[in-house]
Amino acid sequence: MPVLPLGELQIGQTIATDVSNSRGQVILAAGTVVGRLHPTLLRAWGITSVPVNGETAGGSGTAGSDSPPGLPDASETSANRDNHPVLVALTTAAARFAEKLGTAPAKPFIITVGKGGPRESAKPGGPPISPETIAGKAGNLASLPSVYTRLEKTISNPSSSAADITKILRNDQGLIARLLRIANSAFYGFPRRVEGLEEAVRIIGTRQLHDLVLATVVLTQFQGVDAHLVTMRSFWRHSLACGIAARSFATLRRESNTERFFVAGLLHDIGSLVLYQLLPDRSQAALERHRNTTLSLEDAERATIGCDHGAVGSAIMSLWRLPEFFKDVAASHHYPGHRRHTTGTAVVHVADLLALSLGLGSNGEVRLPRFSEEAWNLMGLAPECLDQVAEEVVSHIEEAEKMFVGDDVPA
Repeated sequence: MPVLPLGELQIGQTIATDVSNSRGQVILAAGTVVGRLHPTLLRAWGITSVPVNGETAGGSGTAGSDSPPGLPDASETSANRDNHPVLVALTTAAARFAEKLGTAPAKPFIITVGKGGPRESAKPGGPPISPETIAGKAGNLASLPSVYTRLEKTISNPSSSAADITKILRNDQGLIARLLRIANSAFYGFPRRVEGLEEAVRIIGTRQLHDLVLATVVLTQFQGVDAHLVTMRSFWRHSLACGIAARSFATLRRESNTERFFVAGLLHDIGSLVLYQLLPDRSQAALERHRNTTLSLEDAERATIGCDHGAVGSAIMSLWRLPEFFKDVAASHHYPGHRRHTTGTAVVHVADLLALSLGLGSNGEVRLPRFSEEAWNLMGLAPECLDQVAEEVVSHIEEAEKMFVGDDVPA
């Protein structure tokens, strides 16, 4: 098994053993067929030599499927094709910030470019359950606190005033304190200190206030999730990182309501918490299937439960009567089905990949989901912006955690 200097690596050769970074994270898995951009990815991690079998694509050194019997071949999600410039930019950004964050990115880092539809051939491990059935058993989770529903009704009334909104919020002192803490943070950067609720309503704006209240009340909804499935600290860290990235992308796109993208990013994986709380055993089986094979988490969920966390998130949001924008992002941030990506799903799709690449928490995923070139093209941005957005995420993640999560959530 020769070990070649990076400069001598040739397209078509096969990686003999896992190539890892200094933190032990796999960058290229054994069996990967070297493509045009793989040397760039390795160089970004400071890797100078790699073990190869010397076989070309399709030769005996090509890795076979490591999916278990009954599941489709995983070659669609392995690193057997050249990677998109966006993936190179993600790798470079993750490598640059890994030391500063004290984290390691998701593994294996290399993922496939393509349309990336779900694979449906595997049967669930038990009777399949629809997302609507799961949401219908949510009990207290099926409705948001009354302060949000009253606020939603008031904001929707064109004759309502800032005083009417203030009157609703005044009865929830904990919510007021959190909103003022958010309004006075560098995260929002208002030009002067916001001293009271009335002023916050005027400065933040009714629609942005609505979305911030939505974010804060949802964070209080989930208790008692088994830490063996996911820790709440890790889940919300990832969700906040995704929200910050989505807001940053929306700003670069000059979207009119960037706050809506932040909240969509924050809530995109909420279906995972519903599954973990209501179906812990089957969720554990799905997580193990994801971690022990090359299946993405959403594919493993469909194979084990009968639906994925995106569909469940959209179903619970329907019960919450949230706008279509949020439901669409939850359902389609991985894959939009037979429809095309919307701006919302595209932005959160890429923001999710960036947050996972930076190693900032997780909803239980240990590998990056498939990358949609369609989503990236819809955003209309250059790959170079990923480093800028990563800088924004890294700069604000700790403050965002203090504002939205505080010390109430266990690590």
